[in-house]
Amino acid sequence: MKKVLLGLIVLLLMGCSEDSATQGDEQATTGPPATLAVPGDEDYALVFFLDPKGGPCRMQDDILQRMSDELAGKVHLRYVSTQEPQDINFFYAHGVRGLPQLMLADAQGREIKRLTPGVKTAEDIRRLLANAGAI
Repeated sequence: MKKVLLGLIVLLLMGCSEDSATQGDEQATTGPPATLAVPGDEDYALVFFLDPKGGPCRMQDDILQRMSDELAGKVHLRYVSTQEPQDINFFYAHGVRGLPQLMLADAQGREIKRLTPGVKTAEDIRRLLANAGAI
């Protein structure tokens, strides 16, 4: 538990959070572990690691939302949030230390390529997807 809390604090300090976020009384969900695998027919997942309270993460989300029609049916957009207890292990597993972070994964959830942390333009995202053959 201490490692999880320490990791969350590090993520928040190094990431995009503008205010001190707390987990409050949130409870971890039970059931099968979450996965980055693509649930639909798409061959790729664009994984968005974020702190939903942070300004840069909200800016990145706005860019992704504007691209949603362009991405639909080609790339599954998967949000991995600091505010979701079941998502915290993904931050550790993928070594995410700065936010916002975008990572392209295959249908099984294996990393293909990631962009450096920070807000990326729609053109940066298109280039990532095109280089991997996702669009």
